[in-house]
Amino acid sequence: MALPVSSKVFISLFVGGAVFYLVSTSSGEGVLDYIFVDKVVDNPAMYSGRMIKVHGTVVPGTVRQKKGEAGDYTFDIERDGRRMPVHFTSMVPDTFAEGGEVILTGELQDGRFESEEMAAKCPSKYEERPSADPSKNGR
Repeated sequence: MALPVSSKVFISLFVGGAVFYLVSTSSGEGVLDYIFVDKVVDNPAMYSGRMIKVHGTVVPGTVRQKKGEAGDYTFDIERDGRRMPVHFTSMVPDTFAEGGEVILTGELQDGRFESEEMAAKCPSKYEERPSADPSKNGR
């Protein structure tokens, strides 16, 4: 049973109006910008005080944990030679490592990134391992 043309037009206008209303009244809350650390360092005023996700590599030798405090870390992250200090106030994931990539959620405050949410990738876990086949080892 097919719908009459007038019903199809009414349904189309109703759905279109509902979509337009939802898009025009959306506050954008819940959507976080995902930015590489070099972009944040290059333009801190643009990102200061906003909740964002920052992607960078943990600089070896910079990781410090506050004595007696579980989950209170400071370290630097970098990309393309630009560094940013981080204060992380939660427990680090098992894959967190110096030289590893991290994605932190938080705010830039006074030049330091304050975060309590992190996703980390261990670089050694994803490196290519030598093949047992000698023809694949570049010989």
